[in-house]
Amino acid sequence: MNKLTDLSTTPWGMMNDRFTILTGNHRLLKSINSTVIRDLVRTDSPISGAQLAKITGMRPSTVQKILKNLESQGLVTKIGIGASTKMGGRPPTLWEICGHHGYAIGIQLEMNEIRAVLVNLKSQIIAEQQVATDRFASIHDIEEQIIIVIKDILQSKNIDRQQLLGIGIGVSGLVDVTRGIILRTSLLRHASPIPLRESLQKHYDIPIYIENDANAAALAEKWFGARKKTDHFVFVLVVVDKDVFGIGFGLVLKHDIYRGANMLAGEATPYDLNIKKILRDQCGFRDAHFINGQSKIDLDDVHLSDLIAAIDENPVAKDFFDSVGKIIADELTAVINLLDPQMIVIGGEIAAAKGSLFKPVQDSLRHRGLLLAERQIDIVPSSLPVNSVSLGAVSIILQQIFQEPVKAM
Repeated sequence: MNKLTDLSTTPWGMMNDRFTILTGNHRLLKSINSTVIRDLVRTDSPISGAQLAKITGMRPSTVQKILKNLESQGLVTKIGIGASTKMGGRPPTLWEICGHHGYAIGIQLEMNEIRAVLVNLKSQIIAEQQVATDRFASIHDIEEQIIIVIKDILQSKNIDRQQLLGIGIGVSGLVDVTRGIILRTSLLRHASPIPLRESLQKHYDIPIYIENDANAAALAEKWFGARKKTDHFVFVLVVVDKDVFGIGFGLVLKHDIYRGANMLAGEATPYDLNIKKILRDQCGFRDAHFINGQSKIDLDDVHLSDLIAAIDENPVAKDFFDSVGKIIADELTAVINLLDPQMIVIGGEIAAAKGSLFKPVQDSLRHRGLLLAERQIDIVPSSLPVNSVSLGAVSIILQQIFQEPVKAM
């Protein structure tokens, strides 16, 4: 573990491995100390006050005071007694986050579906919900569906609405995260900006965050997934079904999302494609059927799951993933040259195709001279292939609870 600096005694302006200590007043420094302890209890529990003092460099008395304060707020709880050291003495009290102190909901808005996940403060998934929808006609439709989903998922676990600490929403398109406005999305038939946060705050007096879906998926990899210790990576969210095809990038630089000066970094070329168009126009299958085992399926009725299931025995499926892999490589070329990431993480349901998708991506990049040995770039599937966007949306709430104000510095 990295040793942190005692914020109560360190000269202002110094820097350590995880936090930059800036000039501030006593109240701010106390808040930062509390945030550091709170997040360490979240990540390293069960943990004792002595361990926290050793990791942070804070005085044991400072740590105990913070723990008592967090306990009085209901955020942390004692879970038992640890073993004494070789030197003997009083056995240490062990602490962990109090999971049922509060809950957060993450929502993914898709063209024909809403996915929601309910988690507690220990980042444990309590409930998940998937609801089919028609294409939204207005912001009122979106608002109404979100309210229903939130009500249903809370009732499914008998959780009082007053225990809900925040709502995060991931959506495809251009998002102004500061104002909570969807600037452009294919979810609605009209292209006007959608002030979704303002609309929902008429119903919920809690923090509400709107995020681009690719950024949300990248956050999920950092918070819930396998990339907690990866400094720089690009999350490639690929959405493909009967109606749409889209690619978005979540850019993680120095452990944080890079959004750009106008909050629009990571946008890829828009494509007028879907499964049928890829099979017909990219792969050249114009005979209007897809062979899956002994059955014939019209191209209009081919689902991504059909193609994934047929990977091993069907050349049509292989050609489909070859074509998609080349499109992904086309989009990644400039990103790799510009950012030189450690890793490319491919997410979305299509990641279940594994090598049938990743090999054409790697081959296409290698053909461009981009996967040189010197780069050492790994291309891997998301560790959260299905619900990464909703989990990423909920991680925004957890991040605000556990890592502010330190993250803001």
